[in-house]
Amino acid sequence: MRALIYFPIIHSPKDLGSLGKAATDLRSDAQENKYLDAVKQFWEVVAKTIDGLELDYNGLKLYQDGLPVCGKEQEIVAEVAKSGSENYRLLQTLNQKGAVIMGTESPELLVKERDLMMRMLNSTEFVKTSLENAQTLLNQRDEYIAQRIAQTLQDNEMGILFLGLMHDIEARLPEDIFLIEPLGKPSVLKGGS
Repeated sequence: MRALIYFPIIHSPKDLGSLGKAATDLRSDAQENKYLDAVKQFWEVVAKTIDGLELDYNGLKLYQDGLPVCGKEQEIVAEVAKSGSENYRLLQTLNQKGAVIMGTESPELLVKERDLMMRMLNSTEFVKTSLENAQTLLNQRDEYIAQRIAQTLQDNEMGILFLGLMHDIEARLPEDIFLIEPLGKPSVLKGGS
């Protein structure tokens, strides 16, 4: 059996790279401060939850939304952690305890999505096809992530997946991967209010 601990996450502007500034510019100062406070509190809960699981970190595999399969995963995590990302700081801490940082996403799909998002953010016209294209890219990313986990998480291994709220990964994972959701599934994703 193999197990995957799944945390639907909230991204900070630091996690979003070039999209972070564009997203921040859309919020007022008060909104931005409220958002940043919520992100900080969220990552404190995630870190405490992981600590409370009393995991064996040696060989634990870490899968991260937006982290490309590229051979430079450690460097990327260090750079984003240094910029102030709570998410990537947690990855570094877990890595220092023995967990393995795994490239998780297709670099090509990430570039396509970033380019599309930048076009959408810089456009004065709201185009329905852009949203459809964004959803198609998100679905392709989810397929890639599920395949990557299926190929790299071996029998009797455990991983942690940090994946944004808009992703839909559960149905794409192989049936032999036991999914653990310590924070549950946010009600907004279950169709709740």
